Amino acid sequence: MTETTTASTDLTPAGINAAFSVPDSGDAPAAVYMIRGGWAVQYDAASTAPPRRGTTLRELWPQLPATYLGGVDATCSTDTQRVYFFKGSTCVLYDIAKNEPVGGAAPVQIGDKFPGLRNGAPDFTQGVDAGMAASDGTVYLFRGGQFVNYDLDGDEVLEQGTLEKDWANASYPDSEVYGGVVAAFNHPATRNGYLVAPGGTRSVECDTDPDAHRVTSGAKALRDRWLHRTFLSVLDGSDGRLWVFDADSGQRIRQSQVGVEPGGVVISPDGFRTLSTAKGDGGGEGNLALLDITAGTLRTVGAGVWPYRVTVLPDGSAAYVTNPLAGTAHAIDLTTGAARSIDVGPSPDGIVASPEGDRVYVATDGDPVVAVVDPTTNTVGRRFGGPITAMCTALTPDGNTLCFGIHSGVNAVAVAMTAGAGDPPLVPVGQSPEQLAPSPDAAFVYVANRGHEIKVIDVQAVREVTPVRTPRDRTNAVAVSPDGGFLFVTSERADSVQKLPVNGGDPVAEFPLGAALGNNAYLAIGPAWG
Repeated sequence: MTETTTASTDLTPAGINAAFSVPDSGDAPAAVYMIRGGWAVQYDAASTAPPRRGTTLRELWPQLPATYLGGVDATCSTDTQRVYFFKGSTCVLYDIAKNEPVGGAAPVQIGDKFPGLRNGAPDFTQGVDAGMAASDGTVYLFRGGQFVNYDLDGDEVLEQGTLEKDWANASYPDSEVYGGVVAAFNHPATRNGYLVAPGGTRSVECDTDPDAHRVTSGAKALRDRWLHRTFLSVLDGSDGRLWVFDADSGQRIRQSQVGVEPGGVVISPDGFRTLSTAKGDGGGEGNLALLDITAGTLRTVGAGVWPYRVTVLPDGSAAYVTNPLAGTAHAIDLTTGAARSIDVGPSPDGIVASPEGDRVYVATDGDPVVAVVDPTTNTVGRRFGGPITAMCTALTPDGNTLCFGIHSGVNAVAVAMTAGAGDPPLVPVGQSPEQLAPSPDAAFVYVANRGHEIKVIDVQAVREVTPVRTPRDRTNAVAVSPDGGFLFVTSERADSVQKLPVNGGDPVAEFPLGAALGNNAYLAIGPAWG
C-alpha cells in the first residue's frame, strides 16, 4: 500500500464578514463590532484587549429583520450611532444606542435607501460587500474591487473608482485588499480605518479622508490588534473536571467542575462557552452544563436521563444531546433552556450538526444506523448507514462525509456519504475507536483508538494512511487545530495534553492538567474571540 502524509497548509477558517464602529454615546465608550455569521463581538475601540462580549445578532439587535438575524452581508457605520445593515439587495438602518430600527423594521431596497446609486453606481443597488464612515461624515461602500464615496445628506455619489487604482500606495503595491474587501470599519473620531481582506482574518489600515484615502499599512492578522484566540477544552470522562486552554500558548483559561460521568464537550460557535453533559445524581435527570469561558460562570439545564454526547447548531440557537438509555435525543433551546425529546432509535451515541444547521446526525444501534433529525421539526426524517452499531462520530467540514466508530469486535471506522445509502465502507483502526476529529480541509479523519498512535483515514481514498505516533499509549481523545497543522491528544491516566504536528514527530507543547485523567476523556477546539 502506498503511504501518504497529511499536507501542512494554511487552512485558517473564514473570519469575520462584517464590521462597524460607533462613537461615544453617554456612558458607553466608542466601540467596534465584528460579525461572523449570526454572531458578533464588541470591543472597546480605544483599548487593545480581548472583546467585552460575544453573542448572537438576535440578542444584540433583536429588532433587525428576521432574515438578518442569521447573518448579514455587510454593515456600514456613519458618524453617529446609526448603522446600515445589508443583505442581498436590501438594507436597514439601525440605531445601536436606542436598539431599534430607523424608519421601520422592514428591509428596503438599497436603491431606495441610497437613491443616488441608481444612476451613479447601479451595480451597488444589487448588494455591497462592506462599508464604513469617512472622516467628513460621508460613507464608503465597497463591491468587489470597486468603491463609491456617498453623501448621505445630498443622496449622491461623490466619487467612484477602484481600490487598486484609487486607494493604492506605492509602499504597498500588492495589497491583499486591492481586489476587494469583506469588511471595513473606521476608528471612531479619527481618519484611521481598517479594510479586511478576503478570508476575514487579515486587514490593512487606511486613511478614510475622501481627499486622501489610501492604504497605509501592510496586511496584518486582525488578532494582532483586535485580539482573539483559539480555545481547547479538556473534559475528564470520569469526574467531570473541565479545563479550557489557549490552544496556541497553552495558557490555562479556566478550570471547572461540570458533573460526573460526562460523555462529551463542544465549544459554542461564538467561542465563549463550552457545553458538556453530566449524569444526574441518584439516577435522576442529568444536565447540560454551559461554562462561560470569559466570565467563568456555569449554568446547567436538564437534558434527560444520563445525557451523553452533545452538538450545537452553527447559529448557536440549540444544543442536541443523546440519551443512550432512553433511545432519545434532547433538543435544548439555548436561550430558554426548554428541552424536547426526540425518538431516534436504540442506544444513540455520537451526534453532530451539519455545517448549514439543517440536519443533525445521530449514531445509533438501529437499522439503518444513522438517524437524521430535522431541526425545524425535531423529528427523524430519514436514516442511512447500514445495519451496524455506530458510536463516536465526525462530520467533515464540507458536510459530505460522516465517519463513525464501531466497537463490538469490529474496531473500525465507517466512512459514509451523508447523501448516500446502503452499507458504508469500513476502515480498520486497530483498537477501539474512542474519538474522531476531521481535518479542516475535509481530507482526513483522525482516530484516537486506545493505542500508541493516532490513526489517520484518507476520506476520499477510504483507507488508512501514515499514523501519528503519540508519546503515551492508550490514547482516548483527539482534536485538530483550526489551521490543520497540529493534533491535541490525551491518553488514559495522563496528566497533560500533548500537542503534536499532524505529520508526526515530537510534541511541540504539553499542557499540564495538574492531575491525572481517568480512563475516558474528551477534547474540543474552536477559533474564538476572547
